[in-house]
Amino acid sequence: MPEGFRDLLGQNIRHLWLIVPEVLVVFGFLVALVYDLILPEERRRTTGYICLIFIVGALWASVVEMGTYVNDAKHAYMEQRVVPAGPDAGAETRTVQVQREHEVLQSKPIFSGMVRHDAYGNFFRMVLLLGTAITLLVSMHAKELFGKNHGEFFLLVTATCLGGMFLSAASNLLMIYLSLEALSVISYAMAGYLRANRKSAEAGMKYVIYGAMASGIMIFGMSYLYGITGTLDLAEVADKFRGLEGEMATKASRGALVAVLAMVFAGLLYKIAAAPFHYWSPDVYEGAPTTATGFFSVVPKAAGFAVLVRVVAEFFPIGAGGGWDYHKLEKVFAALALLTMFIGNLAALGQSNAKRMLAYSSIAHAGYMLAGLSVLRDSSGPAAVLYYLVVYLFMNLGAFMVLVAMENVHGSCELKDLRGAARQQPLLGVALVIFLFSLTGLPPLAGFIGKYLIMVELAKEQNWAMVVFIGLNSVISLYYYMRLAKTVAIDAPTAEVGVAEPTPAIYRALAVGQVVALLLLFVYFEPIQRLCQQVVEPLR
Repeated sequence: MPEGFRDLLGQNIRHLWLIVPEVLVVFGFLVALVYDLILPEERRRTTGYICLIFIVGALWASVVEMGTYVNDAKHAYMEQRVVPAGPDAGAETRTVQVQREHEVLQSKPIFSGMVRHDAYGNFFRMVLLLGTAITLLVSMHAKELFGKNHGEFFLLVTATCLGGMFLSAASNLLMIYLSLEALSVISYAMAGYLRANRKSAEAGMKYVIYGAMASGIMIFGMSYLYGITGTLDLAEVADKFRGLEGEMATKASRGALVAVLAMVFAGLLYKIAAAPFHYWSPDVYEGAPTTATGFFSVVPKAAGFAVLVRVVAEFFPIGAGGGWDYHKLEKVFAALALLTMFIGNLAALGQSNAKRMLAYSSIAHAGYMLAGLSVLRDSSGPAAVLYYLVVYLFMNLGAFMVLVAMENVHGSCELKDLRGAARQQPLLGVALVIFLFSLTGLPPLAGFIGKYLIMVELAKEQNWAMVVFIGLNSVISLYYYMRLAKTVAIDAPTAEVGVAEPTPAIYRALAVGQVVALLLLFVYFEPIQRLCQQVVEPLR
């Protein structure tokens, strides 16, 4: 064995200790896969419990690691306060050393620079694992999945989460593409999971076609980036690319560079369902199993935003000028945010299917988050986006979880079939109304704080037009959210419904837990906001 290869292999094995959550998810997937092959059909739910145990274990490992980051950041801050920074050169040197030590601690390239081990990736790791755990619990009692190789669905959910975890930490163009494809290909199978359902088969096919187109455009742009810069490392690509922009004097040359970068961003914007790359979302969301729809609206979208913010921070240094100035990108994101918000909210007004309505709602919320990325003078704008994603996880997954419970009883997510559904499931009906209020952005729920933080950053930049447009879109969304709430809670059922099966206790527990989370994130939002600020800061 060559000496260099042996050293590289040993280094990669040592780096496995830095990705314990990913290792746990892989191990859990393999164990669940073997059990699913040998278990009888009626016991396939055990596969879900196995996946859930390892997902929760990975989540716990991520929380412990995040606690380490927070403590280190706190100690670094205290050391910098204790050491005087006056004319004493030694003290200044010591302060710089402390700062550098913690920069290295919070952003470490591993596996030959393919991924980065940092607090930012770990933050998204926790979001993805939490969303996956909730999805697994909900899908175990989703009737539309029963009798259809139920165990395979849990494996697909777990594998998609793993792809998202690597995507959120990827720092190499090749790793970004492979992680994105791993996330996407498995999502295609989830969308078309109900093979006997025409809409589900259509959803899977459309997802494949649109996804292949977006991936092809992105890899085409990445190949040009590699050809221009001679490297796949994201930081090196960004540095050389900015240098090329400064050297090329003709508009045609600079336009070619912009076109290359636009192709890469097209693939990332597709993953978060931002306009004009949103066309796949409504049909896929409507046709896919409802549990998969809720999962798509949170986990892949969060992973997409994770890599989008990382790429933006590399190519357009936040708060720095020169070369590819971040001000150029702010205007692009502002335009995309406006287009995405209005398309999502206006298209949702006329929908008669709750899943399709929430699909357009999900597009609109991508617009709100893009508005946060239109403020890049410092890390506060991206930090507000991270906070919004945490809130969005609870309120959107909560809404879809209630739809799954009601679909179990009524067999449909059409509004005409959900009339008066809250009369049989009052607790879930109340929870759905609360989730819809939070999605609208009404106090005292965390959805209000999420929009408030983004609007504050826009106001600091004197971008009052965007603040007004966010408020206007919130008013528009209030109409269709309250239309759904009225249908479920106030309207009389169209037909007499017999005695429904008792709602699974786990649904009631999850509904209460997510409502409490939204209330707490409204009252005690500062710790999470501060954490978001800390994890984004090293990306500058």
